[in-house]
Amino acid sequence: MVLVGGPVFLLAIEVIILTPLVEFASGWMAYLANPKLCSALFLCMALFILLSISDLEVSPRVRNPKYAILWLLVNLGCFYYLIQLSLKLVAADRKEGIAWVEAAGWLTVVSFTGISAVLTFLPFSSIITWMQHSWHKAVGVIILAINFVLLVPDIQKTWNVAHPSTIAMAAEMLESCGRKPEIGLARMHNPRLGIQGEGTRLIVTRYCAEMESLATFLLIALVLCIAYLPRIRWLPWLTIVLVGLGSIYFLNALRIAALVEIAGTWGNPQLAVNLAHSRLSGIFFLGFSITLLIVTRGWWCPPSKSPETA
Repeated sequence: MVLVGGPVFLLAIEVIILTPLVEFASGWMAYLANPKLCSALFLCMALFILLSISDLEVSPRVRNPKYAILWLLVNLGCFYYLIQLSLKLVAADRKEGIAWVEAAGWLTVVSFTGISAVLTFLPFSSIITWMQHSWHKAVGVIILAINFVLLVPDIQKTWNVAHPSTIAMAAEMLESCGRKPEIGLARMHNPRLGIQGEGTRLIVTRYCAEMESLATFLLIALVLCIAYLPRIRWLPWLTIVLVGLGSIYFLNALRIAALVEIAGTWGNPQLAVNLAHSRLSGIFFLGFSITLLIVTRGWWCPPSKSPETA
């Protein structure tokens, strides 16, 4: 698990650092650097790893340390160049716009960064063997992730119903820390939360409310349920689903309270906006979802008995 967890962890850190720098409103980059595309890629990786990790174990080969260091240096070099290129494209987007050649160059650097991250932990031969055993799972996961991303705009609209309780919970958290929360409504379904007499009020829209993280957890739980259907213990599985949804809901309210604290007490609204627009929260909730389901899998999905022990 460490072999495949390594590149995912490395790429997650790089995405968290990069995403606040690559916000484009129009043009080629608005599609290539779209947060939905990033979410789809990470969802694909998570589902593919969960469903095909046993296929990788058919040919587990540990990466030679010398080659691992070499590929890590290549990855860091590509990532540094990617940051510089992204900043250059952001500046160009505000002036004359971005040509498709520049956008293609950015995508090429992104590809090299991702490939080098994988090769840092996995030998090429192991990747080929893994794909030979699991290509059909990769195709299924891609189709599933694409359909999920297409539904994200509708999923985000659930914020229209969820925001009263979420904002109220965030306000209670701030109040428990000695703050005096101030709740308002900037526009329909766009609540505003701040601290009385301090800093800037934060407007929480459906685009940064992380409603899709709740749906992502439910999707992963359902996929694993179908994959292990004959062995599922329904009551424990339903318990874990409810605990997971409740935990993400609570953590999301805590996240909003922390962002309000940064914008208000710290007096740094730009940092709060950057954190809200980064993929930090989405990646954290994805990691939380996977960890909860894997750690508890022995409870809601006991291992199958071998013929010898049956």
